[in-house]
Amino acid sequence: MIWEYAVYVNKLSAVILPPPSEIFLALKKQVISGALFRHITASFKRVMLGYFFGSLFGIVLGFVLYAFPKLSDFLQFPLGLIRPIPSMALFPIFILWLGIGETSKIVVIAFVAFWPVFLNTEEGVRQTDKNLVELSQVLRKNRLRKITSIIIPSTIPYIFSGLRLGISRSWGGVVVAEMLAASSGIGFLIEYSREMSQSAVMFMSVIVIALIGFFIDVILKLVQKKICFWSKEL
Repeated sequence: MIWEYAVYVNKLSAVILPPPSEIFLALKKQVISGALFRHITASFKRVMLGYFFGSLFGIVLGFVLYAFPKLSDFLQFPLGLIRPIPSMALFPIFILWLGIGETSKIVVIAFVAFWPVFLNTEEGVRQTDKNLVELSQVLRKNRLRKITSIIIPSTIPYIFSGLRLGISRSWGGVVVAEMLAASSGIGFLIEYSREMSQSAVMFMSVIVIALIGFFIDVILKLVQKKICFWSKEL
């Protein structure tokens, strides 16, 4: 490979950009020692918990604001104010409020997962066919029946788009949290390898995150195709 050869002939610094052979060797050592599995497990648990709660709250709030327009108008300003705040800026506050344990990490992951799911759910509700909504009103369907039979089915493709964005944001959130305050996890491994000048381990960790995120996205897309079989866009 050109990359490997460039490092071999000293055209590229192995410290700045380690060759694939060193990255693979670092991966092999981490796998054999079992350290990589422990770090992945720690990160995966945090991501799944934060992702679940953030996504659930995003979906619920998206429908609640549709059902209660006055509440939507009331929350429009505070939600718009909070949304641009980066997770890295909020994490020290979460540590101050919740401590340095697992809760603060899960909350910051939930925070970053919430927004894409919430915004896509809200947009999906707004894009519901108005003719179907008017027909339900003519047929005198109650609000709950209208939501379950018309709003939810039309919103599901949007929700899955939010879920796919949310899982990638969640991995970003866990890396930030673990780099700042953790003794395990992929983010911790990245920060530790940076401090120890182990660039091969650092690059290996980034590649592992990319692969995990990719496979989770593939799974979500397959589930989306099964559930949203009527959607022409899939």
